[in-house]
Amino acid sequence: MKSDVTPKTTGAPMMLALLSAAYCLAYVDRLMIAVVAEPIKIEFGLSDTQLFLLTGAAFVLVYGILGMVTGWLLDRWSRSRLVAGSLGLWSLFTMGCGLASSFPQLALARAAVGAGESAIVPAAMSLISDSYPPARRPLAMGTFYAGGMAGILIAWTVGGWIASEYGWRPAFLVAGPPGLLLALLVLWKGREPKRVPVQRLGDMHGSTFGDVWRNRPLVWLIAAGSVVTFVNVGLVNQLGSFFIRSHGMSIREVGLIFGPLMAGGMALGLIGGGWIGNWLAARGTDALIRFSIWNVFALFPLYMLIFLAPSKIWALAATFLGTCVSVLYSPCFSAAYQAVSAPHTRGTAAGISNCANAVIGGALTTFLVGALSDYWRPVFAADSLRYAMMAGMGTCILSGIMFIHARRLVARERPDLMHT
Repeated sequence: MKSDVTPKTTGAPMMLALLSAAYCLAYVDRLMIAVVAEPIKIEFGLSDTQLFLLTGAAFVLVYGILGMVTGWLLDRWSRSRLVAGSLGLWSLFTMGCGLASSFPQLALARAAVGAGESAIVPAAMSLISDSYPPARRPLAMGTFYAGGMAGILIAWTVGGWIASEYGWRPAFLVAGPPGLLLALLVLWKGREPKRVPVQRLGDMHGSTFGDVWRNRPLVWLIAAGSVVTFVNVGLVNQLGSFFIRSHGMSIREVGLIFGPLMAGGMALGLIGGGWIGNWLAARGTDALIRFSIWNVFALFPLYMLIFLAPSKIWALAATFLGTCVSVLYSPCFSAAYQAVSAPHTRGTAAGISNCANAVIGGALTTFLVGALSDYWRPVFAADSLRYAMMAGMGTCILSGIMFIHARRLVARERPDLMHT
């Protein structure tokens, strides 16, 4: 296969800014449920299993499954228009969450938010890969992901303040309208880059889903990334409740202290990871995968510091460090699997990755941790969530082993990508 030559796109910075802003709002809307989780639990009388079904599965199962569909569409239709349409959809249903009068209504509204948000990550990966050459992709991808961390900051600080002052419903009602305005801006200013010409690998043919499935190194990379997503997606929805229960913080304190620490740590990690990724990308895809392996194994002891810290101050300090390191690998991983993907399957591969991240890292492991917390509650009381999340950190070890296998497959089947 010839080397990937990405055409120069004059509108790339503008499109990257719009995508980053959209991802910011996506995180505001998806995390608002975590910010107001405790008041919702009290109002509707929910168990931890029900609560984490609401914060996890109700959103991410639809988000992930439809992500594969939108990924397929993105390889065929206008990506900027799909971004605008999905942005408007999820913003409307975010406001719908604030109008829900029962647990089923709220779960349905959350599912609709997930349906709308399913396009943003596959679209961004495809657009960035067609707008930036391989050596510049990690930083561009890190910048996009950092938009989500700005959303975390806004959700916890602004959303937490609104919820503490006016209740949980107004927090949703205020979060929706900015997305409707941004959707119009994407239609007006978003410029579609030229797609990289189709270059197939060996016997690849037929559907893009089939081409992805036959690409074994790509499948294992996506699988490894999905398992570790529990740390930087599933735990994001649970750490706020952990600080409320185990360290006695109020919703306002969580919003003003925990939220900025987590968002700041993740934003620093993503930008730093993007810079590191640009440096490593010049040395080949193997360097990107090796960094991901190191990063994933390092997360286990770092997060144990959060859960075992003797005081709130130390736990918060460990949270900043842990969340920073938890996303360092993300730009490198994204650039690696996009490099292993055939250019004509990038949207589909990103959709499949998004689905795997959502179903495995965001829904399945989150549900299991919630169920384990309920099971251990008679023994550990309020600390049951602490120990359940500690058990969930085993995903780091499993992911690291899977990344090692993926690296061996890349070396065997795609030696042209191992080094520059």
